[in-house]
Amino acid sequence: MNDFFWNYRIVNTKSANNGEDWYCLQEVVYSVDGKPESFGAPCLGSEDMESFGDVWHMMQEAMTLPPLQEEDFV
Repeated sequence: MNDFFWNYRIVNTKSANNGEDWYCLQEVVYSVDGKPESFGAPCLGSEDMESFGDVWHMMQEAMTLPPLQEEDFV
C-alpha cells in the first residue's frame, strides 16, 4: 500500500515571483489523507509514447481543477 499519491496541479508559486502570482503546472504529492505535501518541477517526458499520452492527459486534467496555493502544503 502506498503512503502517498500524486497528480499534476496548477500551483500559485508566489515565492518564485517576488510575492506576485505565478501559476505553474507542478507534480503534486499528497499524503494518504489527501493533503498536499510537496510539489516539484513539471515533467514533460516519459518512457514511451503510450505513457507520454497518459502524462499529457493528467496535465490536461489539472486545468479543470482550482489552483493550489503554496500555503496549502503541509
